[in-house]
Amino acid sequence: MRRTVLRSVAAATVAALALSGCAKGGGDGGGAADTVGYAADRPAVELEFWYMPYGGPIQDRAVIQETEEFHKAHPNITIKPVRIQWSDALTRLSTATTSGEGPDVTVLGTTWVGGFSALHALRPYTEAELAAVGGKDVFAAASWSASHRLGSDEITALPWLTDVRALFYRKDVLAAAGVDPATAFTDWNAFEATLKKIKDSGSTVWPLAIGNENNFGIIHNVAPFIWGAGGDLLDEAGDKSLLDQPPAVDGVAYYQRLVHLYDDPEAMKLTSSDVPEAFAKGVGAITIDNSQSVGDYLADPDRPGLKHGWGTAPMPAGKMGRFGFFGGSGLAILKAAKHPDAAFEWVKFLTGEESQRRYSVSSGLWPARTEAIKGTRLESDPAYAAFRTMIEAGRMYPSIPAWIVVESIIAKDLADLWHAEQALTRAQVEDILKRTTADIDEALRDPAQTGIK
Repeated sequence: MRRTVLRSVAAATVAALALSGCAKGGGDGGGAADTVGYAADRPAVELEFWYMPYGGPIQDRAVIQETEEFHKAHPNITIKPVRIQWSDALTRLSTATTSGEGPDVTVLGTTWVGGFSALHALRPYTEAELAAVGGKDVFAAASWSASHRLGSDEITALPWLTDVRALFYRKDVLAAAGVDPATAFTDWNAFEATLKKIKDSGSTVWPLAIGNENNFGIIHNVAPFIWGAGGDLLDEAGDKSLLDQPPAVDGVAYYQRLVHLYDDPEAMKLTSSDVPEAFAKGVGAITIDNSQSVGDYLADPDRPGLKHGWGTAPMPAGKMGRFGFFGGSGLAILKAAKHPDAAFEWVKFLTGEESQRRYSVSSGLWPARTEAIKGTRLESDPAYAAFRTMIEAGRMYPSIPAWIVVESIIAKDLADLWHAEQALTRAQVEDILKRTTADIDEALRDPAQTGIK
């Protein structure tokens, strides 16, 4: 019965990615290796651009600002931005790529690139186009790992924005517990000691604010602890789960213990996307979030959880070093794009240093282009220092076609960990991860879910 349910979950997820791989090509004749961009003397065109919000109106304004700046430089290309909710995006993109009717350029979550690439839904970037944007070395190495399907040389999504995460903490709560922020988060031992001191201090504020209700968000929080323990989610080829191996069990068991000993019960009922605002209102002394919250907190610092001071710190180092979840999005041109040459001009603009710098400062999201932080508050403001450190420690999930299925299985199976009424023993955690590994390996053997034809 359990396997049947899991297969149903996986099948439902794959159904959203059931692409035919034969979307209609079209457009303005682009795609030749020696053709780069869209000249100013070519006919006026309109491009449809789909983007998914990481936040509220701030990102919408940033997108509009970039379309206006782009049109000034390219009067013959007009961008029509279309805001798509992340919850709807996978289904809508799947429909668009099979029907041949959709955007010219779309944002893709980094974990989607492998699936859409394997099904030939995306137009690969040419060598000339890659040279025109500066090549792979201008982007953060971890971001580039999600520019293509694992094992393929075809680049199908250029890095755009980075979801890099760090710790946020309340200075007043740490001070009251006698904890020095400079040493509070250096490694796992220090981190757990800090949480214990806060709890033992009699503070009315719980040590942690971690949401437990959306299991996909939880994976992003627990993965750094798996990596820090020396473990991984899949093997190097991306075709076998490693979650039942001792290092992965160690990392998950450590994280599960911390959540159940120190997490605010109110935070446990929240999704990870609701936690930043809850933290600002006074829920929890420490949380994990991306750089967008820095801008939000700086803009409105008088909320109860912020007004007495807050700071950021890199994720604590495990025995194998410091790691952080690295997500975000890339920019892909659909094979069915009506104007692929003009579409590349838009992608080149958005991944250029000037646009990356402007967009990131406006939205608070970290640019994928390494040099884009120079001269901005991302480079100089102490509140962003932890994120500058985490860029070097970031790690992405493997870019395989079946990752969406793998993630669904992990989210469902590991829910038993987060909804347990107490901290589990290592043996109990191991039992759950063994079942999860068996479920993942079964899914990865299924050609329909791996993208293997």
